[in-house]
Amino acid sequence: MRHQKGYIFHRCKSWFVRYCDDVLQADGTIKRKLVCKKLDVEYGGEYRTKASVKPFVAEVLKPVNDGTLDARSTMPIVEFVERVYLPNLTERGKRASTRKGYSGMWNSHLKGRFGTMTIRAFRTVDGERMLSDIARQTKLGRNSLKHIKSFLSGIFKQAKRLGILDGVNPMQDVSIPHAPEAEETYAYSLDEVKAMLAVLKEPAWTVVLTAALTGLRKGEIRGLTWDTFNGAELSVTRSIWNSVENEPKTNRSKASIPVVKQLAEALEAHRRRMGKVASGPIFRSGNGKPLNLDNLARRVIIPAISRCAVCRKQESEHKPEGHIFQRDKSLPQWHGWHTFRRGLATNLHSLGVDDKTIQAILRHSNVSLTMNIYVKSVSESQVNAMDTLGEKLGTYNDLATPSKDPIN
Repeated sequence: MRHQKGYIFHRCKSWFVRYCDDVLQADGTIKRKLVCKKLDVEYGGEYRTKASVKPFVAEVLKPVNDGTLDARSTMPIVEFVERVYLPNLTERGKRASTRKGYSGMWNSHLKGRFGTMTIRAFRTVDGERMLSDIARQTKLGRNSLKHIKSFLSGIFKQAKRLGILDGVNPMQDVSIPHAPEAEETYAYSLDEVKAMLAVLKEPAWTVVLTAALTGLRKGEIRGLTWDTFNGAELSVTRSIWNSVENEPKTNRSKASIPVVKQLAEALEAHRRRMGKVASGPIFRSGNGKPLNLDNLARRVIIPAISRCAVCRKQESEHKPEGHIFQRDKSLPQWHGWHTFRRGLATNLHSLGVDDKTIQAILRHSNVSLTMNIYVKSVSESQVNAMDTLGEKLGTYNDLATPSKDPIN
């Protein structure tokens, strides 16, 4: 392939270079075409002659003349993401929830911004501008912008892995624009958990107690089965997102969790109400499938903790009776299932439990090998810590009334 110098010209305030390049066609074939590219310099001032912009032209033509470009890099980014990157997420072990999050991010914030831009044409400055535009045009916080940058970086990493691109990932030096920091996450206190339990019926009562005393993630609670409960421990063997069954989030997440006496009694009572079943989901809906915890929260928990301080009726049942609805502030607001997990860590810490034991109970994976070895030796301290928490929370609530209607 002969060395190209390119044809340099300007239109109005912009400089351009025209040259030949191999371009990937829609049918997968490669065709030699004439390409025109705008240079990163405006016409005028010191850049009024062709000679003055030759360094910019050389930068554009260097990979072409060196023969280091892959024709597949002329594929539009939109096509690469939708035909290669997103479909490949399953093979790369990404969970269903992650795949859905990526697809949502792509469709909501990114797809419409690329136009016909090719993989080869995308540069760091494009990533910088794109993130700045997203920050300016949306109300996304800093963490969301970090996720978008990570997603874009992953696209070009995959292109490099496939040999489509060489060199530095164009997202590497992109900065995160100024944006509001994420709001402080919430953690339920022991008093809030007790207040919530005082107004809940079964099975919501036992589900909330399980969340508060184990710190299990929502999908892990749904994935619990009776054969993973031996009266003293709960083994985490799966996680369920929507109707998709997954392995636990990390290898560390597969560790067993000590079950305090109060929770063990509640689970056995729950089993008796179900007819002493020996297998299947611990928390199940009327059709025998894992209970939908979001439905449980929306239909049972939130109405129960949203009651009037005057007449004690739930907000959904409240009618004008000489007073307006005044929410009972002695009851906690609903902040989601993960709030119990954060609450467990916070409550254990306030009881003086050491950080390494808390990390073991929550089964966090971002620990060094030394930490992993140490954590394996503190099973007794884990049990003692959970027993202390259980005693602080109180005894099993025999007054919790069974719910007649199944929650689907």
